[in-house]
Order: sequence, then C-alpha cells, then structure tokens
Amino acid sequence: MPPTATMPRSPGVGAVGASRGQAARTGSPFFRLALIFGALLVYLGYRATVPSSHKVLESAVSFTPSSATISRRVVAVADLHGDLQHAHNVLRMAGIIDASANWIGGDAVLASTGDIVDRGDDTIELYKMFDRLRQQALEHGGEVRNCLGNHEMMNALHDWRYVTPGDVKSFGGPQARRNVMSSSGWIGKAWMSNYTISQTVPLLSPHKVPPGVPSHYAVPHASFVHGGIHPEWAAKGLDHINEVGRSLLFRALDWKSPRGHLPPDTSREEMSLYDEMGPLWYRGYAYETEEEVCHLAHAAKESLGVRHLVMGHTPHFDGFVVRCDAAVLLIDTGISRAYGGEQSALIFDTELLPLAKGAWEERSTLTALYRGRRPKIIKEIRRVV
Repeated sequence: MPPTATMPRSPGVGAVGASRGQAARTGSPFFRLALIFGALLVYLGYRATVPSSHKVLESAVSFTPSSATISRRVVAVADLHGDLQHAHNVLRMAGIIDASANWIGGDAVLASTGDIVDRGDDTIELYKMFDRLRQQALEHGGEVRNCLGNHEMMNALHDWRYVTPGDVKSFGGPQARRNVMSSSGWIGKAWMSNYTISQTVPLLSPHKVPPGVPSHYAVPHASFVHGGIHPEWAAKGLDHINEVGRSLLFRALDWKSPRGHLPPDTSREEMSLYDEMGPLWYRGYAYETEEEVCHLAHAAKESLGVRHLVMGHTPHFDGFVVRCDAAVLLIDTGISRAYGGEQSALIFDTELLPLAKGAWEERSTLTALYRGRRPKIIKEIRRVV
C-alpha cells in the first residue's frame, strides 16, 4: 500500500498577515527561477519512471522529433499446468488482463511457451481464456502467440499420465474429454488453428518503423518454444519445424483409437520431432555446460534470425535461468500450484527513437517479474543504428 498522502492545511486567520511578505518573495526573479527549476526536476522524474510505451498522451501532443519513437512490449509466460488462478495472477502482474481477465495489454504481444494442460483441474477455463484474449488482443492491435508443449501433444496422443481426476470430471468423463481433444473438438481445433511448435516474435513492429530509419536496419526478434530448438532443427527453419509439428498433431488428434503413443503411420521426421532431441522435449540449453550452450545458441540464433531463445519445460523454482548474456532464457519457474514455484513473467520492452543528425537508437530492456518480489532487470541493450 502506498504511503498515506498528507493533505495541505488551509491558511487560518494568522496566515493572512504573513501572505503579504510571501507575495513579495514570490514576485522575485530568483523565486520564479526556483519554481521553473523545481518543475523541470518533477517532469524529469516522471519521465524516468514511466515506460515510453505507456506515454501515449505525451506522444500525441509532442511536436519534437521524439514523436517518431516506436515501442513494443512482449510478455512471455511458461508452463501454466492447469492452474487458472495463478495464470490470472501472472497476467495481471504483467499488465495483460484486468480483474475480470479481459485484455488490457493494448498493442502488446503475449507469448506462451506451452504446457497449459495437465497437473491441474483448469484445462477448459485456461484454453477458453486464451481464445478470448486472442480475439480481444486483435481488437486493440495486440497479439497472443501460443506454442505447443509436450503435454499438449501427449494429450492429443491420449497419453494422460499427468491428467488429474478433477480435470477429467470437468469435461464430463474420459470420452467427453477425448472428444474435445480430437480433430473435431473445440480444443483440438484451437490447437490446429492457433498453436505451433515455435513462434518467432519481432520485438518491434516492422510495419511501424519510421521512414527515416536506415534501410539496413532490421527489428530484433525472439524465438519462443517449449523445450528448445537444437541447431540441427533450427537449420531446417521455423516453417519446416511448424509444418512437421502440425502434421504430427493432426495425426494424433484424428487417430480413432489412440493408445498413448505415436500412431503407427507416424513419419520418421515426426518421430524425430517428438524425441528427446526435438523441440518439444530438448533440455540441452538447461543442462549442458555454459560453453556448450553458448555454442549451440549461437548456431540456432543464426539459423532462426533471432536475438534471444526463450523456452519453458525445465522448471527452476527460484527464478529464470539466464545464459550466454541473455541469448538463452529458461523461464519455467513452476507457476502452477502443482509445483509451488515462482509466479513469473518475462517482459521485453523495446523502443526505437531518433537521435541527432539522422541517427537512431534501439533500446531493449528484459525484465523478470515475480509475484511478491521487486521486478529484476535481466539485460539492457542499447545500440545506435
């Protein structure tokens, strides 16, 4: 709770006589200069505490070159695992939803690294929430980007080892749950339409880059995936990864007698995507040495054309794991009550603003948000373009 403000007292009878001397002092040039200097300090303090992406009114009335500044906020969340309340907590903390769980993120991008399902009872409400937020975000110029996790694919395959009894009951029984998670069910259709193995998100909107920016400039990007993209998969390209994932997902959802494992007609490449080196299960970025991880990350980033690799899957209950100077960000902190870890969100705040003589500066700040803790700046990037 903020400190209680002290209201100024109205002047009493004794203050009237003193007001004449006060008026004389306020008319002096020195006093007027002090007032101007004080006002400038207050304004600069305000500028320092308000992110540029929130200065909508100021930008609308400014006639200085700074009106050409563009900005974007990208919010990333990892494994929610069936916990609607903790999902709400995290998204409210990040400024994405209000108390009624409606979108208030404006033109921000919300990226989920998957594993919305399993370990908790709130599967139905969580997928409904993402469907609702996706539509609401579009109406305000924002986006919702969803990755498939290994647990989405497991449920499509009818591998229900981590499904809770309460979750099955919420669907009306095992067969009703399978019907919803099939190629003709509403969750199955949502997965096919709006969920991919990986998402590459521009940290600034490319179509908003002002015309005065040098032609060689390219906006930075971040890659989001559930497990991790090994360089061998990265070399195949994002479109190919998602195409193979979509093929496997449909095969699993459309299997009439699912057995909890890969269907008999699964292709060799689909099998490879679903194995321990594939992007749904790979944990190398979490477990390899720093030297090896940085080597892998450099190769993967080059192939994908991104600055950051963001992934969930491997929980670290004390907070994000940041490796290779923020090239690798492991953001699964065990949000769900099934784990009892940190309720967290990763924030990318990026802006491009004009400098003197036709130069531009790109500024990017990566911040870790943890419920009940102070925000922690992970990385600040400044570069002139």
